[in-house]
Amino acid sequence: MDGPSSRAAIFAALAQGLDLAQILERFHLSDDELRQLFKEAADYYRNQDQGCWRLYCDGASRGNPGPAGAGVVLYDPQGELKAQRGWYLGEATNNVAEYQALIRGLKFAQKLGVTRIQILADSQLLVHQLNGRYRVKAAHLLPLWREAKQKLQNFEACAISHVPREANSRADALANQAIDQKSQAR
Repeated sequence: MDGPSSRAAIFAALAQGLDLAQILERFHLSDDELRQLFKEAADYYRNQDQGCWRLYCDGASRGNPGPAGAGVVLYDPQGELKAQRGWYLGEATNNVAEYQALIRGLKFAQKLGVTRIQILADSQLLVHQLNGRYRVKAAHLLPLWREAKQKLQNFEACAISHVPREANSRADALANQAIDQKSQAR
């Protein structure tokens, strides 16, 4: 196997649906050479993931707008829980609470010295707006979107992904606890 273009061609052929036997024949590879190629790819992606923290964030609003809360959960690259926190936000919409959770989580991560971060949220609106798939149409969300984008630039590497609500239950619980604790204090 010679240069990177050969590797790219092999992966492109795999993506197009050629089976392994066809790949071996087409690119004149031995089983060991193909195994080595997959090992190199696995090592590359493992190295990319090293040092990447995971931030789960969620916002909640009862009444939309209504009493709102934000929750964040932060795991280190080894998967160990390093921090979790909830905040009462006052009266806000659910989307404002989602952005506030992200912004507060990013500030929290930065204080801990995090430089590489994977953000996981169950708000499709938030994720798609920050990834550029949706435009920010609501004027009241634009300043929050700008602040979030600015905070994301402070990280060496970052990505934001949508997760199902069940995968974000801990951050959701923290957001709701913050609302409950404020309600009980009245």
